[in-house]
Order: sequence, then structure tokens, then C-alpha cells
Amino acid sequence: MIASTVIYERTQPFTETGVRLRIDDASATLNVSGDPNNPKPIRVTELAISYKAAETHTGGTTETVVEVTNITYRLDHDDHKVAYVHPTHLDQPHEWPTWVAELVDHYRPSGMGGAQ
Repeated sequence: MIASTVIYERTQPFTETGVRLRIDDASATLNVSGDPNNPKPIRVTELAISYKAAETHTGGTTETVVEVTNITYRLDHDDHKVAYVHPTHLDQPHEWPTWVAELVDHYRPSGMGGAQ
């Protein structure tokens, strides 16, 4: 089960939206070892996602460009309580766990190309 909350929304000159997801699924884990051959999965209890949307005007067309600007994990572990997606990987959903990429897309605010 996942409970979602919009934690902030700002507009002008672009739209920023933050979404917090409480995750009760024990299979939602993050490998904090950095080594796929020696994984250290830790259960994720919350996921916070920030989105930024801006309109671009090219010729006679207007397009809304959406980017993920932050992904933060709250972990169920005494020594590792929080983890982040490195900024250079925010535009690389193929590098994220599959369940994270699916949630990022699913909870993308309406008007930004996804479901709310």
C-alpha cells in the first residue's frame, strides 16, 4: 500500500511539485552497497520526489518539459536513515530500481504528463 501527499507546489516562472510517498511494501528495497554482486538491500519506508515543469516555445509550438529534480529515500535502518539519487542520475530512470521509476512516473502531477 502507498499513501501519497503533495508536500509543496510552487508556480512562476516554472512549476515545482514535491510528492511524498509512504510505502508499506516490504519488497521496496534499495541496494546501499553500490555493488550488484554483493547487495545490501534496505527496506524503503518513504520516497520523496520533486518535479520541475517549464514550458518551452519553439516556432509556433509550446511544449511542457518535465524533469525530476530530487529523489530521497527514507530507509528502515539504524545506520542508514536517508539516501538520495545523485543529481547526475536524476535524468536516467533506467539506473533507478524499477519500482522507483514506476512510482516516479505514476505520481507525476497532472499537467506534467502523468497520473496524480
